[in-house]
Amino acid sequence: MVFLFFAKVLSTIVMVLGLSAVAEKVGPVFAGIFAGLPLGIAIVFIFVGMEQGPGFVVAGAPYAMAGIAATLVFNLVYWAVSSQAVRTGKYKRFDLPITLCVSLAAYLIAAFVITSLDVNVWTAMVPVVLMGAASVYAMGSIAPTAIGSRMKLTWRMIAIRAGMAAGVVIAVTGTAAAIGPQWAGLFAGFPITLLPLLVILHYSYSPQDAYSVLKGFPFGMPSLMVFIVVASLTFKPFGVPGGFAFSFGASVIWLIGYFLVKRNLPLLKSFSGR
Repeated sequence: MVFLFFAKVLSTIVMVLGLSAVAEKVGPVFAGIFAGLPLGIAIVFIFVGMEQGPGFVVAGAPYAMAGIAATLVFNLVYWAVSSQAVRTGKYKRFDLPITLCVSLAAYLIAAFVITSLDVNVWTAMVPVVLMGAASVYAMGSIAPTAIGSRMKLTWRMIAIRAGMAAGVVIAVTGTAAAIGPQWAGLFAGFPITLLPLLVILHYSYSPQDAYSVLKGFPFGMPSLMVFIVVASLTFKPFGVPGGFAFSFGASVIWLIGYFLVKRNLPLLKSFSGR
């Protein structure tokens, strides 16, 4: 139990700080695409699978897939509320807390709606694709940004970033294990690594950098979908370690393919902001 606790904390810290470094080095849009990697879902699937068994993960996979749609709702509401506050100048001091509260409430509402659906891993893709298309359309006009100067990391800043990420992971995985595979699957789709990244960029740099991450997220989203589909097929026959290896490998292969195609398609480049 102690080992699992520290493993959750350390793996989440590495992932979130790594995404923060990507945002500072190559820009928030690419960080958003990398945030589409199944980092948060992978953490939940691994540790819930170790604690509850691979069958538990497979049973929750359809709702993990549908849960991506709830994350996209979170993204859209975050951008809409924050950009409105920035544009009007209202609630400037409380822009980030208000944005987080409203977008998290929207996520929970979307999650409750999803629980009423009878889906499998394939039909669950429908709301995800629809919300992904809506996100690309709605946020297509967001100008990509580049972080001009790297902030010097202090131990206090590192502790805040790490604590935020680890706290979310412990809360989500702990709650998910207690409430069954349906809600466990939904919580697996919770923006575990995306949320701390948005707060870091929004607070440490600018809201526009957070919006760029949100704009890039739908283009990395299919990597999440690939991971969940392969996990639903491999976790039972190959166990948690083998299923994870197949699933994460497949999602990375898709992301590499995306970048190769992106390099050669100017239209796709213009949509994703690079």
